[in-house]
Amino acid sequence: MRQRLKSWAAVGGCLAVAGWGLCLPLPEAAAQMDSTAGKQQDIQAWLGARGPERATLDLIAAEPFTVGKELKLTFQVHNPTDEAMEDLQLTSRRGDAVEGTAQARTQLATGEFPYYGPSTTTAPLQPGETREVTFQVPTSLHGEQTLAIEDAGAYPLLFTLTGTVGGEAVSFAEERLIGQVQGKKQALGDAPSDSKPHDLTVVYPISADIDSVPGGAGGEDLILASDELATELAEGGRLDRLVSTYADHDLRGAGCVAIDPALLDTVNRMAEGYKVGSARPAQAERPKRLRDSWFNNNDDVHLEPGTGKEDAARWLKRLRELDCFMSMPWANANASSVAKANNPFLTYEGLQRGNRTIERILGTKPATSVLAVGSGYVDQQLPLPALVADNTSWPGRAVTFDASLGALLAQTGSKPQTVGYSNPELRYDYSLDSELSRAITGGAALSLAASDDTVARLPNYLDPSAAEYALDSAEALIDSGQSHARTVGSLKQETAVPGSLPGSPFSDPAAFAESDIVRVEQQARYTDELMNIMVDDPDIALTPYEFVLPLRRDLLAALSLTNRDSLGSNAEARRRFTHTMDVHSNTLRDLRSSVALIPPGNVYTRVSESSPLLIVAENGLPLPVEAKLQYDAPDGARLNTPKSVRIPAKGSITVSMTADMPKDVDRTDIGLWLATPEKQTISEPISIAVQTRAGIVSVYGVGIAGALALVLATLFRLGRHRRKKSQRLKK
Repeated sequence: MRQRLKSWAAVGGCLAVAGWGLCLPLPEAAAQMDSTAGKQQDIQAWLGARGPERATLDLIAAEPFTVGKELKLTFQVHNPTDEAMEDLQLTSRRGDAVEGTAQARTQLATGEFPYYGPSTTTAPLQPGETREVTFQVPTSLHGEQTLAIEDAGAYPLLFTLTGTVGGEAVSFAEERLIGQVQGKKQALGDAPSDSKPHDLTVVYPISADIDSVPGGAGGEDLILASDELATELAEGGRLDRLVSTYADHDLRGAGCVAIDPALLDTVNRMAEGYKVGSARPAQAERPKRLRDSWFNNNDDVHLEPGTGKEDAARWLKRLRELDCFMSMPWANANASSVAKANNPFLTYEGLQRGNRTIERILGTKPATSVLAVGSGYVDQQLPLPALVADNTSWPGRAVTFDASLGALLAQTGSKPQTVGYSNPELRYDYSLDSELSRAITGGAALSLAASDDTVARLPNYLDPSAAEYALDSAEALIDSGQSHARTVGSLKQETAVPGSLPGSPFSDPAAFAESDIVRVEQQARYTDELMNIMVDDPDIALTPYEFVLPLRRDLLAALSLTNRDSLGSNAEARRRFTHTMDVHSNTLRDLRSSVALIPPGNVYTRVSESSPLLIVAENGLPLPVEAKLQYDAPDGARLNTPKSVRIPAKGSITVSMTADMPKDVDRTDIGLWLATPEKQTISEPISIAVQTRAGIVSVYGVGIAGALALVLATLFRLGRHRRKKSQRLKK
C-alpha cells in the first residue's frame, strides 16, 4: 500500500506544462491511444512534461560522485540547426536530496533545481558541428562557485546549455539525472550496523528485437531479415555483455534472469545454421501454368547463410552457467492482449510455452512459474501468476514490484520505455537525457528503493551500461548488509484489492486497440482451422500442430511490446504489426488454397446413368488432408460421393463418384467443393455441368432436322427460280 500511495502522490487534477500549453486530465479520464495506422497519436500519453530542445547536450563520461570532491564530467554538444550557436555557457544546478523513487521521478520531470553551481563557456558551435566539453564542478562548501553538497545522498542534478542565436538569448538544451553522492568514508550502500536489512530481489530481463521473416511454417529453415541478432551475440555485442554483466556480479541469489523464450529458441536454431533474406519461399506447392511462372518465381527469393552460428552456440553455453531463470511471454508479447484473443493454443504458446523452452534448451527448470510480463500490469486472467507493478490491480494471483523504481529503470538504455503504469504527468521524451545520465539515475534509484523490501524489475530491453549501474548498486547494498538477498522463488504471491478494476490506473500509449486484438483472434482461429484439415502420417515426422506453430508465433510477434513501448520506435512497431498480420493473412490464404479441386472442363458427358464422374483433388501441404466432397445441385440431382477423401501430402488423387440426375433434364450444373468432416469449407467451389448421351442425341437430332429443313427450303426456292426462268425463255 505504501508504494501505491507513492505512485499517486504526484497526481493532480490538472497540470499546466510550461512551453506546451497542455492541461492534463485526471489519469482515469485519459483515453487509450488507438493503434490505427496514420491516426494522430495522443501526445499526452507520451509527453506530460519537458518539451523538445533545440540542441543536443549529452553526458558521455562521469567519475563516481563523492562528498567534498569535484564532479568530473564530459559532455557532448551538437548543433542540429542551420544557424550558429554563440556565447555558449554550460551551467550546473541541483535540488535537495530526494528520499524516494517517486520524488526522484518528480524532480526529473518538473523539478526546480534552486541551487546554482559554477558555469563554463565554450566556443561558438557552427551548424552541424559536434564538440566535447569537459566540466569540473566543485561540491565542497568552500569556494564561491560550488554545488555545496555536504552530505551523502541522491541529488537531482541539472546542466543547462544557453547562448545566443543572431544576438537573441536562447536556452538550447538541458541534461538531468539523479546522482548518488557517496560519503567520504561510507561506500555506496553502507548502512549503520544497528539497522535491519531489507529484502532485495532483482529481475534481470534478457530480450532482443527478433526480426524473423514472417509467413513461415513448420519444417522450414530459420530465416532472419538481417544479421543484427548475430552482432548482438558476438563478443562485445549487447547480448554478450548482458550475460557478462550478470555473471560478474555476485548477488547471492537475489538476481534472476527473465529470458524471452522466443530469443532462446531463435538463438538455439541459429546455432544449427540459418539464413538471412527479406522474404521466404512459398511453403505450399501447386501446379503452375507457364505464364504464371513468368511473373512469380520462388527462384527470385535470395537467401544468404547467416554469420552468427558459432557466436550463438557460445552465447548459449555461457547462458547455461547463470544461476536463475524465469520466463517472459513469448516474443515479449503483451500478456493481456494474448489472453484477450481468447485462443487456447495461442495462450499456451504465448504464456506457458516459455518454461518448457527454458528447460529444453538450458537444461534447468525455471526458479518460479511467475511470468515477467513486459507491460508491468495485466487486466485479463492469465494461466500463470504475473509480475506486476504495485500500483496496479490484477485478476488472479501476482507478485508485485516497486512501480516508481520500475518506471525509472524503464527509462534507461537506447530504447527508453514509457511504461503504462507510470503517471502521465511525469512522462516525457526520456531520450532528452543521455544514456549515461539515465543509467546513473537507475543505479541511484535502486539504492533509494532499498530503504524498504524491494523487487527491482529492470527494463524489458536492457542495455549493458544501465545493467552495470543497477547491479553495482544491488551488489553494494547486499555486501554492506543494508539489503538481504531474497530469491525470486520465495516472493509472496498476492491477490488484488477486492472490487478494484484490473489493469493500470493510467493510460498506456503502447496498448493494442480492440481492432488489433480482434484481428489477431480471427487469424488465430483461421490458423486452427488450417491445422484441423491436416492429419498425422506415421511416415512424416511433421505434425499438423508443428506445421502451423510458426504461424501462431507470428501472431505473438505481432503483439510484441519490443519497440512499441518506446516513443522513438513506436510508429515503426505499429507498422510492423500491420505488415506481420498482412503476411500472416496472405500465407494462410495461400496454404488454404493449395488444397483444391481441379475443374474437369466445361461439360462432363456420361455415356449412361451408371457412368462415374471423375474429379481430381490436389494437396500442396506437406501433410495429408482428410476431406469430404460437398456439393450444391438442383432439386432431383444427387451425387453419390465417398464418405471421405484422403489427399496425400504434396500430391493429388482422382475421386470417382456416380450421379442421379433428373430424367427430364438434359444438363445439370453442380457446384462442388472440399470440406472438413465437420463440413467446414476447405477449397473454393468449382462448377461442373453433367449431361447424358440421350440429351446429346436430342440436341443433335434437333440440329440435323433444322439443317435438313434449311436445305429443302433452299432447293425449293432454287427449283421455283429455274421454272420461272424457263417460262420466260419460251415466251
